[in-house]
Amino acid sequence: MIAVLISSHAQREVHPLSSDLKAQRKALADFGLFAFRCRDLDTLLTRAAELISDAFQVDLVKVLEHRPERGDFLLRAGVNWEPGVVGHVTLADHEKSPAGFALLTNEPVVSRDIGAEDRFEISDVLVRHGVKSMINVIIVGEEKPFGVLEVDAREHCDFDDDEISFLQNYSNLLASAVERIRSHKELERHAREQSVIARELEHRVKNILGLVQALTSQTSLEGRTAQQFRDSLIGRFQALAKAESLVFQDQGETADPRQTAFDILGPYRGDRAEAITISGPSVRLSARKGRMLGLALHELATNSAKYGALSVAEGRVQVEFHVDGGEQLSRLEVRWQEFDGPSVTPPKRMGFGTRLLEKVASAEMEGAAELEYRSEGLIYRLSISLE
Repeated sequence: MIAVLISSHAQREVHPLSSDLKAQRKALADFGLFAFRCRDLDTLLTRAAELISDAFQVDLVKVLEHRPERGDFLLRAGVNWEPGVVGHVTLADHEKSPAGFALLTNEPVVSRDIGAEDRFEISDVLVRHGVKSMINVIIVGEEKPFGVLEVDAREHCDFDDDEISFLQNYSNLLASAVERIRSHKELERHAREQSVIARELEHRVKNILGLVQALTSQTSLEGRTAQQFRDSLIGRFQALAKAESLVFQDQGETADPRQTAFDILGPYRGDRAEAITISGPSVRLSARKGRMLGLALHELATNSAKYGALSVAEGRVQVEFHVDGGEQLSRLEVRWQEFDGPSVTPPKRMGFGTRLLEKVASAEMEGAAELEYRSEGLIYRLSISLE
């Protein structure tokens, strides 16, 4: 949800209505054209603030982003505010907040003298800037309001119906522009995800024969009949097929990364449960991040089965999950470490698998990734945002 707030240094001069309408129409036209071309939300919000500032002949304008999960508004963008205000100041969204009350009632909220106002708790940032009058107008959305358009003045002002109407029209246009940019971002994210999966599928097809060969070589003939060998080998192939499908199948809204690790890595244990140990708490990731984690683990296991610790009988892998960020639980740290395998050397070139682990995974997880090629065993670290 978005709220826009405007403050003036002095009482706004009274202009003829035609002059006000001319400035307001120009602001609407200029913003409509800009919003049609803009693809960045912060740029859009800043320009919206600038044009409102011009139309109302005020210098202070700010854009508040409503964060219902935190119960506040974040001052997301603005012009001419004191250092440290934009991007940091938050305002309450409850019924004692003018902006919050507008959201709850879905009606304009006018305070001509906030010094005598007993309905609301006035925020420190307004007091600091000497605000004496304000008006709040709802910003509508397709499903729910984005927030309110709030105008403040440092002198007592009487806001008329024409000003309220203009602010409502402007807020509607702003809401549509925000919705368009968010929709485009979501489409771009889906396209990017599908591109990654398509490239991974191509990578898997090229890799599968080598992986089958590695799994076959690890299936021992010693002490087994031909039927037992066949059953063991087919069982591994069936488990591998399951792991392949788990990586790409649709999931629910969230995924448990620890369970994802058990499902994806199970086939690579073979006859040795101790070959791969998985430890750490169960948390919830978005399905998109859970799927990307599955891709990363699958890539690590595939490479290990072909070249690393899982390619030899005595090799083993340790996978650890750790939640960081105190009570906020803001990040999930993943560590993959290989032991008792062949000596490790860095690759001479970066293939898709390496790019997936280092570049794509970190970008999609909104975190960071690192591959460390220690001679005694590969180490992979992945940091995942839980927000």
